[in-house]
Amino acid sequence: MAGPGYLERDARESLGRLPALIQPLLTWLTGKPLRHQQPLFRMTRAGFLASTLLQLASSIAVSALITGGPWWYWPGLLLSWMLTAGAARKLQVTVLHHCVHANFSGSGRLDRWIVEVFSSALLVMNFESYRHDHVIIHHSRKLATLDDPDLKFLLALGFLPGVSREALWRRLAWTLVSPRFHAMFLMARLESNVTRAAPYRRLMALGLHAVIVVIVAAKGAWLTWLVAWVFPLTFLYHIAALLQFICEHRWLRVADPGQPAKIVLARLTAGRFMGEPAPPPGLAGVQRAWAWGGWAARMLLVHLPFRLLVMVGDLPQHDWHHRHIQARDWPNAAYARQRDVEAGHPGWPEPYSEVWGLLPAVDAVFVLLSSLPSLAQPSKPAPPADAADVVSDA
Repeated sequence: MAGPGYLERDARESLGRLPALIQPLLTWLTGKPLRHQQPLFRMTRAGFLASTLLQLASSIAVSALITGGPWWYWPGLLLSWMLTAGAARKLQVTVLHHCVHANFSGSGRLDRWIVEVFSSALLVMNFESYRHDHVIIHHSRKLATLDDPDLKFLLALGFLPGVSREALWRRLAWTLVSPRFHAMFLMARLESNVTRAAPYRRLMALGLHAVIVVIVAAKGAWLTWLVAWVFPLTFLYHIAALLQFICEHRWLRVADPGQPAKIVLARLTAGRFMGEPAPPPGLAGVQRAWAWGGWAARMLLVHLPFRLLVMVGDLPQHDWHHRHIQARDWPNAAYARQRDVEAGHPGWPEPYSEVWGLLPAVDAVFVLLSSLPSLAQPSKPAPPADAADVVSDA
């Protein structure tokens, strides 16, 4: 598919010229396998949860060690913070997300309690709110419309149709560092766990965090707690959620008259892959070194951080999820999507589309919004009580 951020040629296949040894790593980083590529191993749902919790615990431990070490250790926090926030996001947008779809353990009751326990720990949306907004409303004909609670939150933040692309980028840059945005996000998270939750759920959240505060106070570990837990799970979490959410769908895309529902749905979501094509073959000397050096630098310093922090779990294949909501192979979503592509996307008349790079994905949405007419009466609704996780829904 052509358009802003969309590549005419297959970016992933261009990376097939690189050594076979690093192809599994490139598949994880980009979120897309080579044609006919097979995984080294199949990740199970339990294994996905275990590896996510291990990432969360180990990155917190590393941040705590860095905080207690000499000052020259502190630059290492950049990586440990990304891993902490990314693990929390992965727990929310992949594990808890599939639990609200009753698509994790096979037991709806167990899935519900997995959501309640981990959402209490992360102070994110409780099961009932999450299921109502995401499963009942978001996964319906209201997807990406003015009735979609996700879009309502975007409008509340000022990402309005009819606004210029440049103005939308300025809005995003300010929102990411805006104290008002972070305060609104945090307050929504607290309200979802305290004032708008069932009594048992309030007890879970308040009791767990009361215990944590007591332990921190007894140990005098306030700095460690703030650095290793509070900062990445608030400021970085909010930034990652907003960057992902903005490009999650082609918001307010207008369907053609009489367009079949499956075509409408397929065109609302694209694969979002972190990476870029390899330099063209045939380069030599300084030109070759410069091209490959620049490519490697961007993969490591731009696309890798975005993969670790923003486009976590199965978010690159979110279009596959909307086509196959109850598919059980979501821990291996990259390969499942690729199989569907190679099989000719059976049952779906519309082929998959994709965009490479987080910033091009955001830009494509801004181009779409700027091309639409302004709302007749632009409204700025207050964010819903669960706005904190409206932006982290996948």
